Amino acid sequence: MNHRPVSVAIVGAGSRGLGVFERLVAHCLTQPAPLTVHLIDPQPFGAGFHLPAQPDHLLLNTVCAQLTAFADPHMVDGPVPISGPSLHEWCRRRDLRLAEDGYTVRPGAGREIQPNDFLPRRLLSEYLTWAAGEITDAAPENLTLVRHRTTAVDIHPGTPDTETVVLADGTRIDAEAVFVTVGHHSLYRPAAPAPDPRLVTRPYPLPEALDSIGPGERVAVLGMGLTAMDVIATLTLGRGGAHTRDEHGLRYLPSGQEPLIVLTNRSGMPSRSRPRLHPGRMRFAPLALTTEHLDEIRTRRADRRIDFAAEVLPLVEAEMELAYYRVLLGREMGDTTDAGLEMARRCARAGHETLLDELRARFGTGPVPGILSAGLADRQWTEYSAYRDWFTAEVAADLAEAREGLGASPLKEALEVLRDHRDVLRAVIDPPGVDDASLAAFFGEFASTVNRQVIGPQLDRSAELLSLIDAGIVRLGPGPQPKIVAPAGQGPWRLESTCLAEPLRIEADHVVQAHVTEPGADRAPGTLLGTLVAAGRVRTLAHRGGTVHGLDVTRQGQGIDRTGTPQPRLFFLGPHTEGSSYYNHYVPSPGAPSRALLDAERALSTALPELMTRKR
Repeated sequence: MNHRPVSVAIVGAGSRGLGVFERLVAHCLTQPAPLTVHLIDPQPFGAGFHLPAQPDHLLLNTVCAQLTAFADPHMVDGPVPISGPSLHEWCRRRDLRLAEDGYTVRPGAGREIQPNDFLPRRLLSEYLTWAAGEITDAAPENLTLVRHRTTAVDIHPGTPDTETVVLADGTRIDAEAVFVTVGHHSLYRPAAPAPDPRLVTRPYPLPEALDSIGPGERVAVLGMGLTAMDVIATLTLGRGGAHTRDEHGLRYLPSGQEPLIVLTNRSGMPSRSRPRLHPGRMRFAPLALTTEHLDEIRTRRADRRIDFAAEVLPLVEAEMELAYYRVLLGREMGDTTDAGLEMARRCARAGHETLLDELRARFGTGPVPGILSAGLADRQWTEYSAYRDWFTAEVAADLAEAREGLGASPLKEALEVLRDHRDVLRAVIDPPGVDDASLAAFFGEFASTVNRQVIGPQLDRSAELLSLIDAGIVRLGPGPQPKIVAPAGQGPWRLESTCLAEPLRIEADHVVQAHVTEPGADRAPGTLLGTLVAAGRVRTLAHRGGTVHGLDVTRQGQGIDRTGTPQPRLFFLGPHTEGSSYYNHYVPSPGAPSRALLDAERALSTALPELMTRKR
């Protein structure tokens, strides 16, 4: 079959750019055609923002068996001629082992790495760089890869059939299609100067960003998510401290180099721990939160846009309740799979509402109703000790559920619905999407609640937090909604309670903003995305009048310009499209459909249909 030569450009060589390249290689191996791929990124191919020199105590938040750079038949619709190991298998092949401290990885020393281990991030950097080399080596002779180890500064229309990519070194590349996969683009740039040198507005890279905080000084850490856990690990384990286990449980041994950490956040609530995953745990098809129900909802609206709070959130909560009761029914029947099949039959016969009524009558009311809307802002605590005792009890109770694990803990199984059925939630946001008010609510309160409930720290991190509180290294802030008062001069920062009947003020020498949020492209001048938005080549969702500033793209990934016109050869994939789609910042997992790779294939099929015709 004869093909004319085709040239494409991939701007950004991290995991998302690697996924686009892997799909191109797979299709060219299956159906040979002449293709030149220009890959543009100053960073090593594959690793992206996963930096190789990070210390081992900075851990991934996904277990190693759920990370891969290689597509399998379950992940994509297209061909899969290239096979390769997951991160777990890659580590085992190299005899990498985990030390007794639970985070240090070295060849030949320690226990074997298990599929459910959370490993150092540096290993993902090494793995992705290696995988990029393997995929490049697998490319056929008809595919030519041209590396440009610099940045792209602009993209503008070329001939009627091309886009022109302008590089920082002056090179200009003409391509039939351009795929912008720059990921967390602004985090490479230096942070803007803080108004006070004792304020850390961006706590990365670690540990350098925290070097100004001295031993014994008091530092307020604002946030309790993954970034806050990184900051705490850096200021404790990274400074020579250690967690040991004795007959009383986990105990922290300070090195003397730690500061005193004051941990606080707006909600006053801790993040839930990631649960253990039992081998053989089954992910069941949804019964309430289904794409069929979404389609029914859309047909009732002229613009096909959904009201998330009124029409979808009740389905989310119903699905979570069903998952909760599935575990209880499985205990009663002696087999969770049989319980799942029985519930599916009863749901098909009578509907999920009737099934839920029957299960509530049988097992009683569970903890799921209201769990997504729980908050503490209206709760008045008598005194600081009451809030502290409540907080530590919440962490301890959640740790017990996390240790029981998925497939065993009814509560964790219910919460896992928010991860298991993420593709259905993506279908809510995918065009035509939701109404304007729902867009702001979904990516505001709902998304942050999901993060706190199911994208929290590894369970070991939560156990370590309790150990640090017991050791006096970490102190909780003055309750929910603290007032942060900046110093007028060289005095201390102040954290003042707003939800304690007995007011409390805590002073701090430093403040670390431990909640990294990337600005929208319209607020990032000097970046490639900022330049494209300013030129009108692509617009952000700010045109809808809300607070969501992700790029406005079609379902195929084509950028939509300021006039509302899709750009036929300019595609955007990855975190900067959050809002046009949902949850874009992750590395693919084996054995299940991968939205990242499916989106890459969808974009490639739109841009290069003549190269993407063979399906398995």
